[in-house]
Amino acid sequence: MTSNSVHLRVLNSLLFIRDARARHIPEIDGNSSVWSTTSCVAVSCLPDCDGETEVTIGSAYEVKQRGSPLFDGRLSTPSRTVIVETVLAERLLERNVPNLHTRVRIWTNGLRDTDRVIVGLE
Repeated sequence: MTSNSVHLRVLNSLLFIRDARARHIPEIDGNSSVWSTTSCVAVSCLPDCDGETEVTIGSAYEVKQRGSPLFDGRLSTPSRTVIVETVLAERLLERNVPNLHTRVRIWTNGLRDTDRVIVGLE
């Protein structure tokens, strides 16, 4: 299994990492850079007017970064597919997972308006 990446300008500087069938979006309060529910994680990224964000998804073993992840939690994944999408429901990346619950770790460059979002699944 290899990781996949895209570079793009992200409208509203917000990405959703979620189960392909679930749509329980967290409430975005603007006080953090990551928000979550049992089936979705929202993460802030670089505003589209400031440039492109590199988004990568893969197994945690493949994409693991040094340092602590911004997010480390479990998502309910009944469809056994994790997707990364924009606020306009544009599917950017997807990854099949073997279990009904998936550990998700997200690393960034440490900035609220990060130009890198790395999603590790296990």
